[in-house]
Amino acid sequence: MDQDQFLKLLNKEIQGTLTAEEKLLLERLMAANPDNGALYHFIRNKYRTQPSTNEKAEKAFDQLWQKLGDTNLTDTVPKRSVFKSRYYLYLVAASLMIFFLAGIWWYSSHESSIEYKIQYSSGKGEKRILNLPDGSTVWLNGDSKLYLAVDFNKKERRVKLEGEGFFAVAKNKQHPFIVSYNDSEVKVLGTKFNIRAYQDENKTQTSLVEGAIELKSKKNGETYRMVPGEKLTIASNGKVHPAKDKSSTIMVKRTALTVQTGEKMPSEALWMENKLSFEADPMSIVASKISKWYNRNVVIDNTELEKITFTGTMENYSLEMALKTILTANPTLHIREENESIILY
Repeated sequence: MDQDQFLKLLNKEIQGTLTAEEKLLLERLMAANPDNGALYHFIRNKYRTQPSTNEKAEKAFDQLWQKLGDTNLTDTVPKRSVFKSRYYLYLVAASLMIFFLAGIWWYSSHESSIEYKIQYSSGKGEKRILNLPDGSTVWLNGDSKLYLAVDFNKKERRVKLEGEGFFAVAKNKQHPFIVSYNDSEVKVLGTKFNIRAYQDENKTQTSLVEGAIELKSKKNGETYRMVPGEKLTIASNGKVHPAKDKSSTIMVKRTALTVQTGEKMPSEALWMENKLSFEADPMSIVASKISKWYNRNVVIDNTELEKITFTGTMENYSLEMALKTILTANPTLHIREENESIILY
């Protein structure tokens, strides 16, 4: 815990955002642990690119080794050369962690400083086609929102998505198009892609139909380059808000887009043709799609249903027909209505 706190304070000190109280705490942590002091000077010198970095690290190591030699643990510690290599490995790993934290800090602070004003929205069971000022077109699926930055199309074309949208971006090399959603962002110059990023679902899906995009994930700090016909799914271990749970596991999966028999568009984009499509979706996603498509509250009342998936496309189906189709494909599934909600169990 103290080490995590020390690294966070060191990161803030490097960024110049350390308060007076935090500075005192940082000094106390360095005084309590000589390794923290050595790491502090190592990182600070790394940023200043001073030639004395190695000398300070060497001196810090010698002091640490001497302290170990003064204890009764001399026979249990590794040889000096081995211990030294491990010590420097610790310094390098810690410095990399600082750079990683600095990158996350920049992403968060930069995103929070962006002001969005213009908003478009669609209700459950509703779809909208938007023509943006730059010539791009966006299709919004049900229960979705799109925000435009106040300086849209000046230096960049930045928007924020909540829900699902298909983007046909007009090419403009001087003004990159950037979509922020959940804990990720996509940067493009001109392309066609679909993003599904609902707040009540535990994963986001980015599907590239045409062109090329670069996806940055705030969850793990990674950048992914996508090619046409590819889908990137970023999910957590079943938690809707993984950012609030440090123990959550981030899972990234690349898959190919699937075009079902008789269709021209991949399954992820068929909603634009007013077709409700499922592609090996677990029942939680099936329930979410039905809820947003028909504007009815659909609830899962059996965790075992997550093991059941459904694939198929429905066009002009009533709610009753859609539910009956899913029941026919999954005989173990049961449905009941309760307080105007549809319960799957």
